[in-house]
Amino acid sequence: MAAPRWNVLFFEDWVAKEGLDLIRGTIVKNVYTEPLKPWKRTGGSGVMIQLDGTGDMDAAYICEIPAGGELKPEKHFYEDLIYVLKGSGSTSVWYEGQKKNHFEWQAGSLFTLPLNAWYQHFNGSGSEPARFIAVTTAPIMMNLIRNEDYIFNNPAVFPERYNSEDDYFSGKIKWETFTAWEKPLSLAFSNFIADINEIPFRESARNNMKSMSWELGNGVLGSHSSIFVPGTFTNVHRHGPGDHVLWIAGEGYSIMWPEGGKKLKEDWGPGSIIVPPSWWWHGHAVTSDEPAQYIALKLSSKRNKIHRQSHGTMRSTRTGGNMLNFEDMPKGLLKEMTDMFAAECAKRGTKPRMQWVTGG
Repeated sequence: MAAPRWNVLFFEDWVAKEGLDLIRGTIVKNVYTEPLKPWKRTGGSGVMIQLDGTGDMDAAYICEIPAGGELKPEKHFYEDLIYVLKGSGSTSVWYEGQKKNHFEWQAGSLFTLPLNAWYQHFNGSGSEPARFIAVTTAPIMMNLIRNEDYIFNNPAVFPERYNSEDDYFSGKIKWETFTAWEKPLSLAFSNFIADINEIPFRESARNNMKSMSWELGNGVLGSHSSIFVPGTFTNVHRHGPGDHVLWIAGEGYSIMWPEGGKKLKEDWGPGSIIVPPSWWWHGHAVTSDEPAQYIALKLSSKRNKIHRQSHGTMRSTRTGGNMLNFEDMPKGLLKEMTDMFAAECAKRGTKPRMQWVTGG
């Protein structure tokens, strides 16, 4: 009889069995160039990412489809939200015994895979690999159920989420207004976004940025993207676990800390991904002369909440939220933040734009 094992997570064991590396820590510097290993299950290559800020609730993976190739068909009992990093191709989706739906994607596309539906990815180029990153709920599902056959060979279907509709991946958008914050937020409900920058971004409740938010596939994973003015930094805020912040343009740093704790600074550029730990204060600073942009692939959508820690992310602490406006920051903290920002901008020869912070 095998000796009992302690402090073991089913998800970690599964990643090891898949023959993949599992990246831990606080940042991945560049998802576009991160080394990958052959991934037999998929027929491509990949790496798993579970940064400290996920709280073991979700994880990410990078997968690459070889030039002129395709991945193996698969399905699984966890959600999968995909952002295409480079290349172009197509995907087929179906439930057993039902018709297949097909759609084409490119770099910048965002889409979700219906829960427990079969799918298969194809590379549209015969000369270049295609690479994507995905955030999934695999860790929490695997660690709770602890049965690989249940995860990958479950016959359950979810027609309320996907019912082989002809236009499911058409890119059509239904607009709704989210009113739980101080400023109303336009939400785009869709299952496929051909290019995240195809729709004009809207003014945000935070300073010097514009954003767009998407709800995809009636699931628990959501996404938004924000574009920042050069030489600025955002309001400090906090939220729950599992928000993967992938920077796709610009350069800067993020500063993160627990209440009353030591500050952690991470420098980022295109391809960097960070996950702020749950309930840590954090802010993002753009030190480049060009605008910066990230896309967040995150746990807990606005429609289908699974925790309460993100309710006040874009609401001021004055009204019970978790966004700290500059005028409400302790003077010592504000000086520390502005001094650091000015020094980092000076290193790069970028003009800091801080009139909105200091009131000057």
